[in-house]
Amino acid sequence: MEKALIYIALPGEKIPITEISNDPTTLQTSKRDLEINKDLLLSIKCAGWLWTKQEDNKCKIAIFNNSINYYPEIGDHVIAQITGKNSEFYFCSLGNGQTYNLNQLDFEGATKKNKPNLQIGQYLYSRVVDTHFYLRGKLSCINPKSKKEWTTGESLFRELNGGLVIAVHQGFCDKLKDPSIFKEIAKFAQFDVCVGKNQRIWIKSDKAILIGNILIKAQNSEEPQQIIQQFSGLF
Repeated sequence: MEKALIYIALPGEKIPITEISNDPTTLQTSKRDLEINKDLLLSIKCAGWLWTKQEDNKCKIAIFNNSINYYPEIGDHVIAQITGKNSEFYFCSLGNGQTYNLNQLDFEGATKKNKPNLQIGQYLYSRVVDTHFYLRGKLSCINPKSKKEWTTGESLFRELNGGLVIAVHQGFCDKLKDPSIFKEIAKFAQFDVCVGKNQRIWIKSDKAILIGNILIKAQNSEEPQQIIQQFSGLF
């Protein structure tokens, strides 16, 4: 596995694919940030660091920045908050000003007689299964990679009981794919955590407020481990 920061990319730039990979068929990218046209040019849509990652014979390309807005993509894992419901759907917010539908049966093993009874204000971990500019997008709490039913409490996508939810910027959410920051915090406290692509982090611990403050400060630091060490005496 290899990682490389290329340079700062600006909207409107067009970069020949050959400068990144000799085999265009191995490229994977986010249509939100950039796209590949028929002339094999990489078209940049937003400013940020152009970043590549070689993994499993694929060349992944992404733009990293500190965007204050979240733009959902199908497959994103998100922390949603229920803002309303009827007999069939929960209406959820991802914090981007849009409403998303979650079918009340879209939990692994749920039936009409045996399904979660979630309340307005409840947070849950879910995935985006459909997006639409004009209509409501769709969420699901069914994990295609696991068959653990919602009643076990062990499914990946589930209601998040208790805990604390904090907001951070997009670049920090992407950085938290590397678990080193959480491993460092785990030296001082036990906690459960979910990171949503929609700039939300859920933390459950008797030190949740302290851990939340550490993460909020760490998001603007080039050395987040130093921030953790500064707060270590408070655990």
